[in-house]
Amino acid sequence: MGGAGNAAPAAMEMRPAPPPQPGADAGVRRYIASKHQITLETPAAALQQQFLAIQAECIKLGCEIVESRQMNALPRQPPHAYLSARVPPAAFERFFTSAQAQARLIEHHTESEDKTADVIDVDARIKNAEALKARVLDLLAKRTGNMKEILEAEKQLAETQAELDSINGQRRALAKQTDMVRVEITLVAQSLSVEGSFAAPVTEALHESGRVLMSSLGALITFAVGALPWGLAITALVMFVLRLNRRRKRKAAAKSQAAS
Repeated sequence: MGGAGNAAPAAMEMRPAPPPQPGADAGVRRYIASKHQITLETPAAALQQQFLAIQAECIKLGCEIVESRQMNALPRQPPHAYLSARVPPAAFERFFTSAQAQARLIEHHTESEDKTADVIDVDARIKNAEALKARVLDLLAKRTGNMKEILEAEKQLAETQAELDSINGQRRALAKQTDMVRVEITLVAQSLSVEGSFAAPVTEALHESGRVLMSSLGALITFAVGALPWGLAITALVMFVLRLNRRRKRKAAAKSQAAS
């Protein structure tokens, strides 16, 4: 029994795996997180239909849609739609080609990040936690310790399982980043003010002149509303002064007539 009691603390100790040595990962699989940001342009009347077609193709290819939203037209802002999805690497080129068949490509930006070190670290922590869990389970199965040691082992088992669940969650999150390609598509409506459009200078001039006119009218209304109380007060004061002057003149005229 004493030998089992001495072995219990060692069984509950969890040591991290040693870091890989330089040059030792030459044959190790690389885990790369890839991200594509794509901007497409389409006529405003066709935006909704084409956006739905892009989503349908994404689902058909086995994508996982993370976010999807569509915004209606607002003042000085044309309608647009946004799709964020995780695409299987083998299906990305087909999905990209299909999206370009729906609308005109404006911009395509690509990012990539090597997550290999993170994956190796998480996998090592999972391996250590599973080994510790197995040792604690073996200790509990043998029941060779006293009640205090058994209770400590059960507590260690619960803590190890909670940590293992957390690490497995991190591993699943990494897998979503490295096993799938993140694609973000912004679909925007065509505008007459697009650079290079024949009507662009006239359209922009009309928009700007209208904005200036409305701004001036707004400023005039604001000034009129702000000046109105002061105008009423000044008008009342002027009328009072004029009335007072008329009274003084009448009194002066009456005194002159009385003196004569």
